[in-house]
Amino acid sequence: MQELDNLIEKLNTDSYSAVSVFDLNTNSFLFRNKTHTEIVADYENAEGFFEFLFAKGHNRLTLTLKRKNGSSYKIDGHSFDVNFSKQDQSSQVQQVQQIPVQQTKAPQVDIFSNSFGLGTLDIMNLMVAKNDASRLFTEVETLKAENKDYKKKYEDIREEQLLSKYNADKESGLWGAVQGAVQNAPALLAAIKGVAPAVGLAAPMEIYSSEVKQHFATALQNIDDTVVGVLESITSGLSTNVEFSSELAQLLKKHQLWEA
Repeated sequence: MQELDNLIEKLNTDSYSAVSVFDLNTNSFLFRNKTHTEIVADYENAEGFFEFLFAKGHNRLTLTLKRKNGSSYKIDGHSFDVNFSKQDQSSQVQQVQQIPVQQTKAPQVDIFSNSFGLGTLDIMNLMVAKNDASRLFTEVETLKAENKDYKKKYEDIREEQLLSKYNADKESGLWGAVQGAVQNAPALLAAIKGVAPAVGLAAPMEIYSSEVKQHFATALQNIDDTVVGVLESITSGLSTNVEFSSELAQLLKKHQLWEA
């Protein structure tokens, strides 16, 4: 009887308390967590609550005191059985039997209760955080791959810009001159590297300030005048336009035609 008196007092005074009610006659739960607030609102007090259960024919019960723990309820103390006498409608106890917590029936176990005191909401938040971490890791790896792909595309586009910036109209005379320069590239490279191509016996002899300039001048004798004009424009650009010089150097290095 003392256990029932203590339970009633808790349910009447402690706003964080609740009770689990298991019907031994039907072997099923009537309430898993009937809270102090619900009992006061529906029955005024715990005495009225148990009188209502007795009136409904629920006279053999297992009662378990619970206490709010975060967003869930945790068992507080021991479960015990009560057997209300049919002759005593004031809810006197005919028999009280303590039952160790370990013997409480499996349906009473709160799957979210744990030794660390985490409630259902806390556990759910941890699960969401874990899923978010996995999703974010996948997104980062995907962005890295996309960034690498974009970088390669940028390099390709940059090369196309360098090739097309000075050749907007491929049908113009300038484009033909550039093609001529490409066709004569071996001779020009030979001149720059100091290997003069074969020339006729009647080739004029001139004095130059350096050997490479002499070889270059000799190579120009066998190149079309239009191509020479393009080379002159390139020389002018190298002397007056820093951006042009940089882009031309990149283009020549790209095609392995020049080493700094």
